[in-house]
Amino acid sequence: MALVEFAVVFSLFLLILFTIIDFALFGYVKLTMQHAVREGARYAVTGRTDLDPNEDEPLRENAILEKISSSSVGMLTKVMKIEDIRVEDIDGNAVAGFGDPGELISIHLDCEWPVLSPILYPLIEGGTYKFTVSAAMKNEEFGDEV
Repeated sequence: MALVEFAVVFSLFLLILFTIIDFALFGYVKLTMQHAVREGARYAVTGRTDLDPNEDEPLRENAILEKISSSSVGMLTKVMKIEDIRVEDIDGNAVAGFGDPGELISIHLDCEWPVLSPILYPLIEGGTYKFTVSAAMKNEEFGDEV
């Protein structure tokens, strides 16, 4: 009898524990990705290209993506496809690259994180926690000399 009671109580304990872990992971992943997009936007406004792995012909876009990726502590490719990063102007129109000098831009990362808890799985559509993190900044007046 004691073994049956233990099994029931322990099962409930594990369900609650996995639910708590899921909520903690949701918060950690979201904050990490918010940090990454903010750092990417801060880097983007400068017009720099020094982080592009291709040192022969560095591109600003590649340097910004590298900054976002490194700031995400390796989570960027786990929560989204890099080519799905959205860059928009102040009116919500898509912007090529990361905007021109003096232009207001917003960078959006539409992310997904799988649910582990059997309690939350049916409550969250598709068993995946979906969230968007964004950062908006105005590009500096960088020029071709960068």
